Amino acid sequence: MAVTNDWGQGSKENTIDWGQGAIDNTIDWGKSQTLSPSGETNITGASDYTNTKSILLDGVDDYVSCGDADNLSFGDGSSDSPFSISAWIKPDVTSRFRLIFKYGSTLKEYFMQIAGGGKLQVNLKDTNNNASIGRNGNTTIPTASWSHVVMTYNGSGAATRINVYFNGSLDNSTTTGSGSYTAMSNTSEPLEIGRFTSGSYADGHIDEVAIFNTELSASDITTIYNSGAPNDLTGTSGLVSWWRMGDGDTAPAITDKGGGGNNGTMNNFSTFSTNVPT
Repeated sequence: MAVTNDWGQGSKENTIDWGQGAIDNTIDWGKSQTLSPSGETNITGASDYTNTKSILLDGVDDYVSCGDADNLSFGDGSSDSPFSISAWIKPDVTSRFRLIFKYGSTLKEYFMQIAGGGKLQVNLKDTNNNASIGRNGNTTIPTASWSHVVMTYNGSGAATRINVYFNGSLDNSTTTGSGSYTAMSNTSEPLEIGRFTSGSYADGHIDEVAIFNTELSASDITTIYNSGAPNDLTGTSGLVSWWRMGDGDTAPAITDKGGGGNNGTMNNFSTFSTNVPT
């Protein structure tokens, strides 16, 4: 079934505003860790880490463009590879809060957002077969307070292996999808933070966005959450890109501190906020 991009509606299970979903994951920051047989991520935190800045998007036209790169794609049309996304958000309006989109009107790979019902939503698109898989969260994301949200995927092609987390805990609700899903394709669609290309935007704060080329474990996610105070991701195994949203940045550039080379550019805004998760 074709995906509808009319965000106020759903065409069966393949709209961009589905039901709900999640699983769980953890880590031990400030310490050097090695890869364990259970698949936990190796993290080595730096001692001088501070978090003092975030971005505040107006919900009208503000967003961050991060371009396109092979290391931001996790499918080749035949098979997928594992990946995870972590972010801190403080929405002013939760409905249709566009968080991470490598998903345009024609070229589609994946997205993570708060859907119309105020719950986390993840979608992966197989454009070759016009199919999709996804997961929805169970918790209604609050406004006026910071939340940590994570999605993980093991690359198997199964919706059941997409998990979402809210504030360090597994938050899975329903899986979603349509058609016969095989894999995402590696497209030229740019990755954007805070915007879906149809012209809808996030309204609120976003901070410490990171993409990994691994499926984070439950213990990894617990450690990243750190009881509500972001942790240093320096040296984390599998870290591709990490946008700190102001710390060490000079507007309009948002440097990729993960080493992936995917620097972001602020569009239609030029100042950083000092409102951060603590």
